[in-house]
Amino acid sequence: MRRAAFASLIVSMATAGFGPAAASESGQILYRLHCSGCHGLQGNAATVGRIPALAGNVGTFMKSAESRTFLTQAPGIMNSGLDDKDVATLMNWLVPALAKESLTEPFKPYSVDEIAHSRANRPPDFFVARRKVAENLQKQGYALPNY
Repeated sequence: MRRAAFASLIVSMATAGFGPAAASESGQILYRLHCSGCHGLQGNAATVGRIPALAGNVGTFMKSAESRTFLTQAPGIMNSGLDDKDVATLMNWLVPALAKESLTEPFKPYSVDEIAHSRANRPPDFFVARRKVAENLQKQGYALPNY
């Protein structure tokens, strides 16, 4: 069974008639299936593959519309095979779960339309875009770790 189909099956089973708590659980399941292979269960960094730490940093991306959009354009997310709804579910679990002290304001959940817009406007060079986002956040007084 294809990985995306398997993930959809798991999500469908987890959310069948259970409401918001199950949606959070679905995000965690999607993270385990699609992100933990590189970031680990705790959102860690890895020097091999230039994998940035999510834990304690991901909330910094919520400081501007540009950086918020950029976060969803990471190759691991965009190339995961997840549809826009599943990406929104994943991100709506991931940011509050892993941000720790980097999320200083109430989290505004991602919408499916926001993810679709992000997908349609991917930067041509992700690493150049990350440097620009990091520079703009630095100007606002927020730092992203190098990776």
